[in-house]
Amino acid sequence: MFDNITLSSISSSLLAQNNHYTILYIILFEIIFWIIVSFLLVQFMPKRFKKYKKEIFIFFVVINIGLLYIGILLTLVMMLFGLSWATHRDSQPDYEMIFFEDHLSEFPIVNSKFQEGILTIEGEHTKSISTDEKIKSLRILYDSNAEGNIGKIKKFLADSSDETRLYAFALISSFEKKLNTQIKNLQEKIENASNKKEKNQYLYELALTYWQFIFHGVASDKLSGFYTKKIEHTLEQINNHAPAFVLLGKIHLFNKNYQEAEEAFLKAVTLGIPKEAIFTFLAEIKFEQKRYNEVSNYISNEHFEIDIRLKPLAKMWSKS
Repeated sequence: MFDNITLSSISSSLLAQNNHYTILYIILFEIIFWIIVSFLLVQFMPKRFKKYKKEIFIFFVVINIGLLYIGILLTLVMMLFGLSWATHRDSQPDYEMIFFEDHLSEFPIVNSKFQEGILTIEGEHTKSISTDEKIKSLRILYDSNAEGNIGKIKKFLADSSDETRLYAFALISSFEKKLNTQIKNLQEKIENASNKKEKNQYLYELALTYWQFIFHGVASDKLSGFYTKKIEHTLEQINNHAPAFVLLGKIHLFNKNYQEAEEAFLKAVTLGIPKEAIFTFLAEIKFEQKRYNEVSNYISNEHFEIDIRLKPLAKMWSKS
């Protein structure tokens, strides 16, 4: 019975003649409703859309009032479209080309007496180090002028951090550029040298610059042979220059030509280099030649005892 009355009431309401006031009230209700809903929606927008709050609010109101009977699905579609349009500038930023070497000065410059930064970036734990710490450590390593420092920096060209990779690349590029500039300047000085002594000095400096590519790990294993040949060819043009023979000895030692290395070092001694200055090289040669009994001849002396870093080495090989 109750069901029949309810259905009859609904049917009567649907079939009743609606006047223009009723329609006006409905439209007014819809407008107020969508204004309130749009206002609430805007309040819960993500923070990045807050600056577009006014535009999005107007967009919601106009769309929902204009499309009252299209349905909520179309409203959601239009809302997504509106958000995409409102943030078009954020989603398509303009990129600027920069030269990273020009910004090296903006990174932290760290001075370290004991070069603890070199230890920081060695080992498997580097993944847990922050980007800022890696950059500081790379800067310390770059300034250390230590053997293989650039070669170690090269390892960070594959780092997970974009900033670390770019900074490592900038340091390597800067170092190579400096060496190449030195080579070009020295070649010009050699051509314009006024006497033999001056030319010998410039040739030695040129060979020494080539050696920096190997010593600092700039050159790969394949390129090392190329640079050693360049150094030998350059040093062949020099006569009676003691430092040149020391460098030639280092090249032979690097290439594992121990007999030639010893001859070059001893030649440097005859030209005025103190023998104590090449003791470490001679000790290394005897060790590599497995002539262990002769190693102590070059390290069991007071010169090595003074340097605390070499004291354990001297104690190990001392005859006593």
